[in-house]
Amino acid sequence: MVRRFTLVITGCLLAIALNAQEIWSLERCIRHAIDNSLLVQSSVINRDFAVVADQQAREARFPNLNVSGSAGLNFGRVVNPATNDFETENSLFNNWGLNTGMILFNSGAVNKSIRQSRLDLEAGNQDLQQTKNDIALQVALAYLNVLFADENVTNGRNTLTLSEAQLEQTDKMIAAGVIPEADRYDILAQIALDERAIVDFVNAYDNAMLSLKHLLLLEPGYPMQIEKPEIDLTNQERLEASSLETVYNAAYARQPEIQAQALRVESALLGEQIAQTQLYPRLTIGGSLGTSYSDLAKQALGFERQRVPIPDVYINGELVQYEVEQDVATGVRTTPYGTQLDNNIGYGFSVSLSVPIYNNYSNRASVERARLNTLQERNTEDQLKQSLKTDIQNALASARSAWESLEASQRAVDAAEIAYDHAERRFGLGTINSFELINARGRLDQATINLTIAKYDYLFKVKIIEYYLGRGLTLR
Repeated sequence: MVRRFTLVITGCLLAIALNAQEIWSLERCIRHAIDNSLLVQSSVINRDFAVVADQQAREARFPNLNVSGSAGLNFGRVVNPATNDFETENSLFNNWGLNTGMILFNSGAVNKSIRQSRLDLEAGNQDLQQTKNDIALQVALAYLNVLFADENVTNGRNTLTLSEAQLEQTDKMIAAGVIPEADRYDILAQIALDERAIVDFVNAYDNAMLSLKHLLLLEPGYPMQIEKPEIDLTNQERLEASSLETVYNAAYARQPEIQAQALRVESALLGEQIAQTQLYPRLTIGGSLGTSYSDLAKQALGFERQRVPIPDVYINGELVQYEVEQDVATGVRTTPYGTQLDNNIGYGFSVSLSVPIYNNYSNRASVERARLNTLQERNTEDQLKQSLKTDIQNALASARSAWESLEASQRAVDAAEIAYDHAERRFGLGTINSFELINARGRLDQATINLTIAKYDYLFKVKIIEYYLGRGLTLR
């Protein structure tokens, strides 16, 4: 009585705890795992690298523009920028420049680089989708593991309930003198085994739930209960009956990993063409604008008319004193900063032609490396195709075997149920003992466990095929 009361209280507390937990569907689990996955975040960062590279490639079509400036202090003998005379005087200077350049011809390297960067960006998007698909499959399989473990717990509890009912029936038959009292101990031993089995099933359930929480990046103690959809295999589409060609063609057209690699092969081919442009002339145009300032540059503050003697003037062979009138500065000052910058502006344009003749094999080496990279990418693509075909062959074969095992397990359960019903009737008539009844029950329990294993094994294998077909991962 005390044990039964304890089980009732435990069941009530468990029901209250389950009501407090959130119900998570498979779709919600997948969405949460993808939104919080570090692998997805890493794939997003890698894709963003490709976004930056694509932007840089497109901007290469336009001219560059740079501003430069410098300032400093000169000591000793320097050239006066205003007079171009050498002077021995400390001076302060400042220069400004504006430069631009643009590629006029480089054998189409810029346009090829733009197409290549777009292919790399699309490959990055496909890699991101592949990561999401892989996580979705992992979550779906972990979700099925939890359902499998939960069904085992339910079966274990049903078995315990049946054993307790048998104990009650045995007690009545013992009281009526139909069977000996010793038969009661066989059933008590079976009840103990059933209770131990439940503990094992509950531990397996906890471990399966913990694995699912790890995929969802949830804390182990997070209150969570998964949705338990009705899984009806009677109307299940027989995907394992699909031909290899059908599944392979669907997977080849939909698997992001395959699409990404095909894009990388195209990108590698463009890389060869880009490398070859280094073997041809390159034509660029440029322009520059500059100005400067120096505190050696002076300007007069004002002028006055003065007679200035001219030495060593001879007239008719005689040295005479000769004077001329001219304007003489009354004082000087450093030419203002803005005035100098305006007065000293200079600009120019240039065209540059570069013709590669011999570059220590560097250009040819770049072409050869690009060719080898293309071969490597093609080889990787062929490996992926072969691996995909092998994986699909294995998945179809495994699913077919799982279906046959499921059918055999169902037949075994049907036979075990008939045998157990017959044994139960014979036990009620007293023609067999409790040990024989327990053996019949044990065969039914084992057949039921095998059926559950076969059921979820088949579901696991079918989900793999659905994954290759590019279908949504659902349990309905």
